[in-house]
Amino acid sequence: MIPMGDLRYAVRLLGKSPGFTLAVAGLLALGIGANAAIFSALNALLLRPLPVRQPEQLIRLVQTVPRIGTISSFEHEVYERLKRANTLSAVFGDAEWPVSMDNPQPAEQVRVHVVTPEFFDVLGVPALFGRTLTADDAREEPGAPPAVLSYGFWQRRFAGDAHAVGRIITLHSHQFLIVGVMPRSFNGITADTAPDLRIPVRAFPLLRFDGAFRGNGIALEIAARLKPGVTLEQAHQECFAIWHATIVDLHRGEPIQDELSHGLQVERIDRGVSILRDRFGLALKLLAGSAGLLLLLMCSNVAGLLLARGASRREEIAVRLALGATRARLMRQMFAESALLAGLGAAGGWLIAVVSMPLLLAALPPLRDRATTRLALSLDTSPDTRVLLFAIGISLVTAVLFGLAPALSAARVSVDSILRGTRSSRGARGRALLVVFQVALCTVLLAGAGLLVRSFRQLHGMDPGFDRDRVVTFTANPGLSGYSNEQCDNLRLALLDRVRALPGVASAASSSMPVMRGSGMKTTVAPEGRKIRPADFLNTSLNTVSAEYFDTMGVRVLQGRGFQESDRGVKPARVVVNRAFARQFYPDTDPLGRRFVNSIATMFEIIGVVNDVKYRSLREPVPPTFYNLGSDDVFILYVRTRMQPQAIIQPVRRALAALDPALPFIEVHTLAEEVDASAASERLTATLASLFGLLAAALAAVGIYGLLSYAVSQRRREIGIRMALGARPADIGEMVGRQAVLLVSIGVAAGLAASWEAAPLVQSLLYGVSPADGISLAAAAAFVLLISALATVIPAGRATRVEPASALRD
Repeated sequence: MIPMGDLRYAVRLLGKSPGFTLAVAGLLALGIGANAAIFSALNALLLRPLPVRQPEQLIRLVQTVPRIGTISSFEHEVYERLKRANTLSAVFGDAEWPVSMDNPQPAEQVRVHVVTPEFFDVLGVPALFGRTLTADDAREEPGAPPAVLSYGFWQRRFAGDAHAVGRIITLHSHQFLIVGVMPRSFNGITADTAPDLRIPVRAFPLLRFDGAFRGNGIALEIAARLKPGVTLEQAHQECFAIWHATIVDLHRGEPIQDELSHGLQVERIDRGVSILRDRFGLALKLLAGSAGLLLLLMCSNVAGLLLARGASRREEIAVRLALGATRARLMRQMFAESALLAGLGAAGGWLIAVVSMPLLLAALPPLRDRATTRLALSLDTSPDTRVLLFAIGISLVTAVLFGLAPALSAARVSVDSILRGTRSSRGARGRALLVVFQVALCTVLLAGAGLLVRSFRQLHGMDPGFDRDRVVTFTANPGLSGYSNEQCDNLRLALLDRVRALPGVASAASSSMPVMRGSGMKTTVAPEGRKIRPADFLNTSLNTVSAEYFDTMGVRVLQGRGFQESDRGVKPARVVVNRAFARQFYPDTDPLGRRFVNSIATMFEIIGVVNDVKYRSLREPVPPTFYNLGSDDVFILYVRTRMQPQAIIQPVRRALAALDPALPFIEVHTLAEEVDASAASERLTATLASLFGLLAAALAAVGIYGLLSYAVSQRRREIGIRMALGARPADIGEMVGRQAVLLVSIGVAAGLAASWEAAPLVQSLLYGVSPADGISLAAAAAFVLLISALATVIPAGRATRVEPASALRD
């Protein structure tokens, strides 16, 4: 503990130098704030448990399927049989379903989770208003089925009105009664997204019947609670046996080897299922490391300032020692000053963290599920006890880091040397080492930022396979409003005719696959004459398009031709394939005229080959894809304009409203916006890393400037003597410059070596750039040398203007 007397003395002393105090506290606030903000995000994504009852007991069932990834939907019978498992105390499930909400207006597509009767009871979270769904809601009863709103949807559509409970909403032309609203922190078993509302599983038949059914039940994502004392391995063994037996029983006589080959995994979900964790976890850890380095740099900078300040107080310290003050007491008082400065920095840093978190969340790219549906972010980043303890901890560590050197320096002051007017070189060496350390850290941060910026430029500047300029995309889902497939096709064709007639429209087309948002429908094919093998499972993507699609999108036809309306309905079905498809299935032959079949023996004939198009993201390799003419109950309208893209949005909306006023477009974007969104995470990471690098450069420049300015002031008499003996101003400037060049060169070399060693840590975040990219390293070194040169100019100029007579009189 620091005595109150020392604290009061430190307050008086710092109060006499408000500029110095504010500068140091501001530097520390930036460092502590950046670290607290990033740790708050790390805490929310990687550390914070779900805000439900006993989250450490929660598990879920998943499968890993080749060419698809992780899937978590299982047949309803699996859920029913798992309820009898000896290792599980409770089993619950839910299924997501997009639904058209017609009332209240305006109509929109909403995300509905259909939940089993145990869902809310197992998680143990009460409603904010009203009630949750219970086992009684599973019974078939007359009247509107109940619905529970998520907090975000309640705020957005009902303006946070507590009287929303008891109101009627209309989903797919059926009425539902709002019985409750969940708290802001409740997302079910997910950490960062929430559905709009939840309904009981018995109400699912009121929604649209579709492929989510397997056999006689809805496909469910299944989660469970372990019994006390049960291990994950024990639960896995029993769940696997139950799942395997269920599949065999339900599909006797059917080919089930593919499904069984995927196996079953049981994983803990105490921290929830997270899309952001998978997408940003590594980048966030990298940024946390960068923020830590930045804080170290700030601590060394502050230590340099305190050392310089301590040097100016040498006479005061010598007098106090001569009057009987102990060195331990002097060190204690120095630490009191450091603690106060750290406290001020912590307060400012906490404020910066609280303010910056909403800005960071707003900068995140749109979240989408596997079906490319845009998801509402529901992430609780509010500081909790863990974040508070972290902030306090780094404040204490910071106080020690920047306070130790000045305290030790003060304790080593020699009374005799002060009285004789001599100076020790130890303080100068310490400040020089701090500058080398700052330059090295600055080089590391700038090199990392350079790698990420070059990677982003490579990614964003690549050719996605289509022309992104002056094209607007409109997504519609008539199937949610009860349209049959034939009605959807008629609506699509009528809408295309109306849009093409609009002024400023160059062309218009439709497809089933959104650009930068999905990989299309997966299917299995094999060339004619070869049987489909297990290894062929889901080996291609399918995109259903209109005849004008390639012209509208600017997709180049490399061989053969694109579609014509006369190709519709021809047997075998005429298709166009991409270059990846041709390479995989016809590497040594001309694909034109070749035929292939899918898993249900439909025959296709290739009439053209087009260039590869990036559909899922800019990063991922293009899968083999074929295009056919047709329609779907979900379609994306592409409109190429001769004007600014935004100018065509309202005319197209009016064209759809003229056909069906109750049918909205789900999403409207330009192709350029879609490409930007695909690289948004890389842009955000590169921007934050660049910000840290520039802050580090500024701090290093301040450190170099401070060191040289102090050195010039301390050597003023020596400089005067040199000039009196004939030294030219250029010689004096060169002397100061040599000191700067030596320190900066050592720091840059150390920083480049550290960057080279640490480069593999960022390899998975890079695209088209080597982790040991010479351009990035050279640019970082050049920038550090430039800012060092600028920081040297003023002190060197001041040294050249020293008057010998004045300096010798001092």
